[in-house]
Amino acid sequence: MSLDIEHIIVHSLFLDEQGQTQLATREQELATGPAVNQLMGELHHIYNTKAGKVFGYFNEEDDSFRDLVRRVEDQSLTFAAFSHLAAERLQAELKRLDMNEAGVLLFVRYRWLGAHYLLIALLDNKDSVTVTDKLEVSHASYLDLGKMQLAARLDLTELQSRPESHRYFSFIKGRAGRKVSDFFLNFLSCVEGMDPKAQSQGLLKAVDEYCESRQLSAEEKLESKALVNKYCREQLKEGEELELRELSAELGTDDDLDFYQFVSEEYQLEDKFPVDRSALKGLTKYVGSGGGLTISFDQKLLGERVQYDAATDTLVIKGTPPNLKAQLQGKH
Repeated sequence: MSLDIEHIIVHSLFLDEQGQTQLATREQELATGPAVNQLMGELHHIYNTKAGKVFGYFNEEDDSFRDLVRRVEDQSLTFAAFSHLAAERLQAELKRLDMNEAGVLLFVRYRWLGAHYLLIALLDNKDSVTVTDKLEVSHASYLDLGKMQLAARLDLTELQSRPESHRYFSFIKGRAGRKVSDFFLNFLSCVEGMDPKAQSQGLLKAVDEYCESRQLSAEEKLESKALVNKYCREQLKEGEELELRELSAELGTDDDLDFYQFVSEEYQLEDKFPVDRSALKGLTKYVGSGGGLTISFDQKLLGERVQYDAATDTLVIKGTPPNLKAQLQGKH
């Protein structure tokens, strides 16, 4: 699948001697070539497959960043000028919140699968060492793409065709313990919209109740959930979103009600949404934790190796896993 870079430019955020964030801008766009194409190919793949993204839309009370996007789209502002104004806006937001950030600030407009996107990312620039062609050890710098934590992508095609949508923005939540919304969402004039985790949890509930409505046997329920799990994991692997119509076709039907019709009538699920990987465990496993105890087992084991007595709230496991058994025996 080809990815066509239309405009790309990078700037630098760095910390001065006082620890304040300063901005160094590049005047001209980068010329495309093998290195730039490889960079964007890797970035696009990493962003698509990054877990935990959230969707959003422009804040109606703050039109400033959306106005910059309008101006660059109608070509009243060059892409380089747009990136300068946007970078200055980000620097000002960091200063307002008394936050310090450093890295390579990338702006790129590209086309993929017929849709146009604007990707903005703050990338970590790491120092390392390398061995040269003359077998000398030398210092080297590289972009740590795999640990991309601050990035957002605007689907320009969806914004134009469906401005009422609440999902034309997607963004990475940020580093553990600190939300990107502290400054990145304010910089983009963006608010959170669709939550893929909530959508995925709603999907699991829908699958359970759909199986119940069709009066499937325990074995048939497990088979249906395994199909859903397989489809979702394949979409995740390809960096693609779940499509309810496709999933419905995978499940099939033997009556007048297919899965797509069922969720359309009973649930508030988007036709397409990214699957939350952590939610998929609920399709094939029972998982719970609390009071210092964590238990996880395949659903197919319930009633066989695992017995639950609701009256006494007791779980009986027959056939302890060997590694756990060895630990338990070592305590005697």
